[in-house]
Amino acid sequence: MKRLAGTVILSGLLVCGFGQALPEKASAAEVVHKTIVVEQGQTYDGKGKRLIAGPELGDGSQREDQKPIFKVENGATLKNVVLGAPAADGVHTYGNASISNVVWEDVGEDALTVKSEGNVTINGGSARLAADKIFQINKASTFTVKNFTADQGGKFIRQLGGSTFKAVVNIDNCTITNMKEAIFRTDSSTSSVTMTNTRYSKVGKKWIGVKHITERNNHEF
Repeated sequence: MKRLAGTVILSGLLVCGFGQALPEKASAAEVVHKTIVVEQGQTYDGKGKRLIAGPELGDGSQREDQKPIFKVENGATLKNVVLGAPAADGVHTYGNASISNVVWEDVGEDALTVKSEGNVTINGGSARLAADKIFQINKASTFTVKNFTADQGGKFIRQLGGSTFKAVVNIDNCTITNMKEAIFRTDSSTSSVTMTNTRYSKVGKKWIGVKHITERNNHEF
C-alpha cells in the first residue's frame, strides 16, 4: 500500500479522499483513431482501460478543430475510463449524460464539453494539467460535478464566452486546486453556481462574472 498526497493506492486501484475507486495509471494505452460513440441510452464501461487519441482526432493542444475521444449521446453513460495524453478534445456530451469515474491524466483542448442542452452529471474521477479550462459548457444545461478532484488548470468550468444562456452549475464534495483564473467563469447574468462540501486552494478569483452564487460548508486551504 502506498499513500500519496491524500490518496491511497491499493490492489491496483487509486482511491481518492472521497472513497471512490479510480483506475490506476496503466502501463500501456489503447490508441483511438475514430471517436467512440456511446449511443442513446447505452453504457460504455471501460473497466479501467487507458485510452489516448490518435493523430486523426488531434494532438491535445488548444487547437479548436480537434475531435473528441468519446461522444456521449442523450441518456448514455460513460464510466471507468482513463484518458491519457494526447486526449484531443476529450469527451463531448449531447443531451442528458452520466460520466462516472473518468480520469483525465493530462487534459487536451478540454476534458469535457457540453454540446447540447441537457442535464450532465460527473461523479467521481479527476482531471489535471489543463492549459485553459477543464469543463466547457456550450449550451443551456444543468451541470453537476461531485466527488471529483481537479488540479492545475486555467478554469475548472467555463461557459461559452459571450453567451447569455442560463447554465446551472452544481459542485459538491470536490477538491479543486491550482486554477489560474477561477472555479467558474461566465458572461451570462442568468447563470448560477452552488458549491457545497468542497475544498479548494489557489483558484484565482474563484468566480468570474457569476451573479448568482450559493456556498455551503466549503473550506479554503
